[in-house]
Amino acid sequence: DEWVARHEERRERRVGAAAPLLDAWDRFPAWARLAVVVALAALFPLLTESSYHERVGFNALYFALLALGLNVVVGYAGLLDLGYIAFFGFGAYVYALLSSNQFDLHLPTVASVPIVIVATAALGLLLGLPSRRLLGDYLAIVTLFFAQIFVTFTTNANRITPPGRDEPVDLTGGPNGISGVDAWSAFGLEAIEVETYFYIALVLAVLVLVGLHFLNESRTGRAWRALREDPLAAEAMTIPVNRLKLVAFAMGAGVAGLTGSLFAAQQIGVFPQNFEVP
Repeated sequence: DEWVARHEERRERRVGAAAPLLDAWDRFPAWARLAVVVALAALFPLLTESSYHERVGFNALYFALLALGLNVVVGYAGLLDLGYIAFFGFGAYVYALLSSNQFDLHLPTVASVPIVIVATAALGLLLGLPSRRLLGDYLAIVTLFFAQIFVTFTTNANRITPPGRDEPVDLTGGPNGISGVDAWSAFGLEAIEVETYFYIALVLAVLVLVGLHFLNESRTGRAWRALREDPLAAEAMTIPVNRLKLVAFAMGAGVAGLTGSLFAAQQIGVFPQNFEVP
């Protein structure tokens, strides 16, 4: 918080050859700066023929998407969520279940991805329920516990016996995960190459970034910032604190679920080791 508060002071003290360029860059409107960055990023796959470099670029973009979603919970609402990786994994597994041979379901992308987003947002809403009474380190411990439970569940959920059945059901593939996940496809086009997923991730990152920017500038965003600074004062000013916490968890989780589905499709599989705390 102190680092953010002293941003203007650091900008005024800029020195060196790059200082005029940085000052000129700051004078551009936000939409122009975003356009420049996106244009430069779009050129990246054209400058390399290495699939490894393209995969690194894709990894950077899906980490950026995860950071945007986590920023809703931690940055906007000020809720310390250490189990955010579990939402990412949940989205990846739900997409794998809907679009693979695990249960012989091969839903089209336009159907499976919305289901993933809604399901992950609902899970975020459920996990956000303890946040009505827990803050700070206590909430962090609960969310970290959720992340650990998720990995344990996916590792051992290959022998679950549901009520009414005598034989166990393989839900997650256990330690071996789920392979053969369908690629993203739409309008007769199928994403196969890493370069294609790079551009998909770039478009999604821009859309999520712009959407969250407008949300942050709305009444909800201002209420989140008030909640982050002082929950008691926000509640005294009739701000619906508990509802805002749940909305923050749900929206952040929805972004993570979207990212997880993209990750599963690009990797052509999901495995418990992808979502461990390290």
